[in-house]
Amino acid sequence: MFNKKALLVPLVCLLSSILGSLATSDKMVLISTKPVEAQTVCTPPLYQGYPSSCSNIYLRWLNRDPISLIDHYEIYRGGLQVGVVPGNAISFSENVGCSFGSAYTIKQVMKSGASCQTTTTGNPPHTAPCDICSGGGGPGTLNVVSAASFTAPAAPGSIATVFASAGKTLTSATAPALGLPLPTNISGTQVLLNGTPTGLFYVSPTQINFLLPDTAIGTINVTITGSNGETTEGAILTAPNPGIFTNNSTGSGVAAALVTADGRNYQRVADSSGNAIPISVGSSAQPNFLILYGTGLRTQGPVQARIGGRDCVVTYSGAHPTLEGVDQVNVRLNESLRGAGTVQVIVTVGGFVANFTEVNIGN
Repeated sequence: MFNKKALLVPLVCLLSSILGSLATSDKMVLISTKPVEAQTVCTPPLYQGYPSSCSNIYLRWLNRDPISLIDHYEIYRGGLQVGVVPGNAISFSENVGCSFGSAYTIKQVMKSGASCQTTTTGNPPHTAPCDICSGGGGPGTLNVVSAASFTAPAAPGSIATVFASAGKTLTSATAPALGLPLPTNISGTQVLLNGTPTGLFYVSPTQINFLLPDTAIGTINVTITGSNGETTEGAILTAPNPGIFTNNSTGSGVAAALVTADGRNYQRVADSSGNAIPISVGSSAQPNFLILYGTGLRTQGPVQARIGGRDCVVTYSGAHPTLEGVDQVNVRLNESLRGAGTVQVIVTVGGFVANFTEVNIGN
């Protein structure tokens, strides 16, 4: 039965320039956890803030009450209301400039009329964009993001992507890693983290995908040496930011995932064109499990999953046994989802919300 072990199976390339197919393994024991109990009172959202670029403030939060009970959020900057977003939102962004810093209040308003709020402190994760800027907006900063969600910051123990600044070249070579263990030099191209070469997945003049080890915590000095003598230097600040891979390799849309009931037979959740394929939730006697692949999940804390607004049991979460930087989450599909159609998949790790993805639930 699938409730004994988690099998990792071959999967189409999650990011065509980064990852190969996943190897089969039967060494992972499932970890069972209880679903989160639905709360009926207004619980202040958990704030998670970081910039999407040096000129933009990007607020993120985790709603700890059911989305169905939340009417909207009101966003205040320094006591002045600057925005309103719907109850199913988890983010707000505005262009504020690189020298900006201010406290924000995220006010959650329930359909009942009750409200509660969270005010940012300015401590990490900061509300001053350039304090942890990894969007390329200031001297000495690098545009480094999660290779799954393409948002900053990159998390320790994850696959990261660095993009070249406008008019700049990282290297003259274009080549992928050809196998494991990951090479630290591809065609003369290296990425050094605090002076130590790290594993590379793919290099090109405008983009390099590399491994951030579990020990890459806090401020990291990055030096990139190119195949033709190019040198790029800067610093990044790593922080929790779980990411789920998607079929279109953009960080949104249909999840790069599989469905199985027995750990031996698998169904894809998207066709060769990336369109969602309706999947079954199975039955109470033999439920189906959604197998998600991501990065930046393993070191951040307990993993929870919500699909179509319903809390689902996470039966396994952990690092892939052979692919460095890749994490796997197995979620038992709730029978109440049957026939729900296209629904959002929300994975939360240690209170930090991953990028939203989608699956199509059939009958």
